[in-house]
Amino acid sequence: MAIEPTKEQQTARELFASGRDLALVAGAGTGKTSTLILMGGATRKRGLYVAFNRAIADDAASRFGPNVECRTAHSLAFRAVGHHYRERLNTSARIPAKHTAQMLGITRDLDVGSRRIKVSHQARLVMGMIRRFCYTTDRQVMARHMEGVNGLDDQAQEFVARTLLPYAHRAWQDICSTAGKLRFEHDHYMKLWAMTEPVLPADFVLLDEAQDTNPVLEEVFLAQEAQRICVGDPAQQIYGWRSARDVMTGFPADHLHLTQSFRFGPAIATVANRWLKHAESEMQLTGHGPNTSRIDTLAHPDAVLCRGNADAMQEVFALLELGIPVALTGGGSALHRIATAAMELKAGKRTSHPELFLFSSWGEVQEYAEQDKAGQDLKAIVQLVDTYGPDQIIAAVDRLSPEQEAKVTVSTAHKAKGREWPSVRIGKGFVAPSVDDDGLQRALNSSEARLIYVAVTRARHQLDTEGIAWIDAYETTMASAGRDGTVAGRPMIELSLTGQLRYETSPVSHFMAQRLPYSQNLIRDYLGRIAHLPHPVQPIDVQHPNWSALGHAIDYRLRLSLGGRLGPAVALGVWALDGAESLRGVPGPESRKALHTAGRQLLAMVDAYLAAPGHIDDDALTRLCFVAGFFEDIARTGQIRRFSMLSGATPGTSLDDLTTAVPAYVLDDIGQQIQLADGPFTSFRRLPPQARVCGPVFSGSGDIGGADADYILGGLLLDCKATKAPRHLGREEIYQLAGYLLLDYDDQYGISHVGLYLSRQGGLVTWEVGEFLRRLGGDVPLRRLREQFRQHLRSVGGRQ
Repeated sequence: MAIEPTKEQQTARELFASGRDLALVAGAGTGKTSTLILMGGATRKRGLYVAFNRAIADDAASRFGPNVECRTAHSLAFRAVGHHYRERLNTSARIPAKHTAQMLGITRDLDVGSRRIKVSHQARLVMGMIRRFCYTTDRQVMARHMEGVNGLDDQAQEFVARTLLPYAHRAWQDICSTAGKLRFEHDHYMKLWAMTEPVLPADFVLLDEAQDTNPVLEEVFLAQEAQRICVGDPAQQIYGWRSARDVMTGFPADHLHLTQSFRFGPAIATVANRWLKHAESEMQLTGHGPNTSRIDTLAHPDAVLCRGNADAMQEVFALLELGIPVALTGGGSALHRIATAAMELKAGKRTSHPELFLFSSWGEVQEYAEQDKAGQDLKAIVQLVDTYGPDQIIAAVDRLSPEQEAKVTVSTAHKAKGREWPSVRIGKGFVAPSVDDDGLQRALNSSEARLIYVAVTRARHQLDTEGIAWIDAYETTMASAGRDGTVAGRPMIELSLTGQLRYETSPVSHFMAQRLPYSQNLIRDYLGRIAHLPHPVQPIDVQHPNWSALGHAIDYRLRLSLGGRLGPAVALGVWALDGAESLRGVPGPESRKALHTAGRQLLAMVDAYLAAPGHIDDDALTRLCFVAGFFEDIARTGQIRRFSMLSGATPGTSLDDLTTAVPAYVLDDIGQQIQLADGPFTSFRRLPPQARVCGPVFSGSGDIGGADADYILGGLLLDCKATKAPRHLGREEIYQLAGYLLLDYDDQYGISHVGLYLSRQGGLVTWEVGEFLRRLGGDVPLRRLREQFRQHLRSVGGRQ
């Protein structure tokens, strides 16, 4: 018997039938698949439903009408490209790492300080680079595609990545050939297919699980001219750690919600809604499932959901001690392998385990996990091994039952996604956020809240929230924090414009939410405009580029090309080194003096360049700009931070030392961005000098902790963004533009347009001021809005 659609489902069907793009935000248990089938039956057009895996696609195929083809992304890629590599797929499944190394030409072990990476492990790292590259939208393999190697510091990681990069390029060339010899995987033809920029054979495309989409599939989906419908729940995005992307948030289309959950009743819905708020979701669920659903203490739950593998194993041990048959979702093979590796290391042998192969003893692993920040991911596993011993872990894994025979299933929250049980207990590992150095409660990370939301919505009838009971005390603490309008004892009104936009309770954010509430409207328009921008230029042969410093450097280079100075913050940072006030992180008085001298020389050289632009070449200018960013950081933070290139200064440090230390990748990267800017900035450079304002400060900047924009060029307020992922720009960037516009209380700059310049794509996106404010929901003229902003800020600051 057909089930009567809800009003929400009917609305979705009608909007779909109109032919418009749609983002369908479907909460846990809200009938997502039945809604999609309802849509597919509303038209005779050809449809394509793209599912996460084959089982889902096969199930959907039995429920959709004949006009909708149900496929996985890999099956689409295989039909178009992968079938050419069928023989390689069949014959290359098992190639030992040693043979892979021979084919790549890796002939000797690699010495990295006191460590040695054998040829077989080098080969594994190279093929791992290819695998990670295939998960991205990048067009070539880069050093940063190498996974982290436990036991190496950052400098050593960079060395290994650069050393192996030529082999990775050689590997990709082999993989692209149907006659290649290396192991060929399904993700390889998926990447090759995406790089052909395919047009999908359909009038409309339904993308399921769009909140956790492979970036490769995301790129294909967004490029389609067909009607696009993405469906999922952004609050269930929990695979960002393995590069999955949320296509839905900001998708330039109508957004509808399915909020009636048929999985559970009101009691569990209330818990889910609590975590939805912490996950920064606007959605609130209503429970239309079993009336028996309740929150209760469970002695015998059907499932126990934990934060990580080590947490899950602790639950397994406890249940086994009670004689309860227990299953572990996904099995215990990963834990078995780590325990075996621990036994080998404890016996003084080397191990081939991919996370531990560099260590010569278990003591080295313990020390690394305890003392090195990079080893924190290993800490829980080390504690598990040290608590129970590898023998006991292996014995426990061997005693696990199949799920159909177990009384209790233990799972991580990640592996529980897409599943449900009659009764669920939230187990170990979900911990409350810590306090900072000032004793203030840190905010709950939204990604952690999303994971807990997934966990609590797996229950149909009974939910035991034992593992997250700390939320009551946390919410009480956070409710009292910020009520006095301060952050770490500092009034929020004294924060800069960008600083205030990080806090929804700040005076600036409060005004934007009240007067210009529809940032999503503008974000969708922006995303539509950047849809066909080229791929970003970016460093190739460095694993960890200093993105922040590169962003400052390109901003300075563009300012100088317009005849503008670096900006007051650089000079303030230089002069702060000559002041009496203390600066954290300064190497010492004599080193501080040396840095001050170097900074003054830098400012003088830039002034000389502006007076006679031809006497400093492009590379030398880029070096100066890169160094200048670290002086600005002193002004912004009041310290020399640990990662700053100034932190290692000595009494003998000179400007030449600093500019010589600028990495080669910086010159190449900034050079590419300058070339891209030649087009958009040519007309700006032709403007009269008075129409080219770099680093403008506004009459209202003093009403907050400061606000200086990048440029105002002939009435265009322009902010430069050096991001390689422009789709991720959002609320803060839009309100940053709005804040600058409103702080020009007296229309000193005659701003008529606002916009963003994307320096890595050469993309210029602008809006006329009236259109910009209308899209944001402004309902009064700009002059009046500025006056309201001034009154609001001054009343908060006690200046009225």
